[in-house]
Amino acid sequence: CGCVTSGGTESILMTCYAYKNLGLKAGITNPEIILPITAHAAFDKAADYFNIRLKKIPINFDKYELDLDYAYDNINNRTIAFVCSAPSFSHGIVDPIKQFSDWAVKYNIPLHIDACLGGFILPFIENRNFDYDFKLPGVTSISADTHKYGYCPKGSSIILYRNETYFKKQ
Repeated sequence: CGCVTSGGTESILMTCYAYKNLGLKAGITNPEIILPITAHAAFDKAADYFNIRLKKIPINFDKYELDLDYAYDNINNRTIAFVCSAPSFSHGIVDPIKQFSDWAVKYNIPLHIDACLGGFILPFIENRNFDYDFKLPGVTSISADTHKYGYCPKGSSIILYRNETYFKKQ
């Protein structure tokens, strides 16, 4: 289930808002999201709007690899979500989504996939050696811009949730 939004930024805002509300219901009053430093700037906007602390995972730009030790070490009882990009807007990096999905399941933390750029490209890439969607059990939401490669007018995006529990918190 999900909805149409006015663009990728609104999809990201709605996702962060949903996970903050889910965290509040669980008693989390100082919410944190763990995400790559390469994540879209809309997450910074959402964090400012909704008073969420972002724990930004450093990246080794020589190898384009995230510091997964940093990410793992920052998981705590205030973590309301993980974020991965498929791919990131300015770098074209598909984050290690499988690893985050495993952590999401293990620690019962939602995982959002920002596929605003790749949502209408990745499904058509043959011989892809990664999954980025609801095939992975930890993925709880995906954003995809229909105005990028979905051939819709500018200013349209979608946010999809694994189930209504997440959607209703939006």
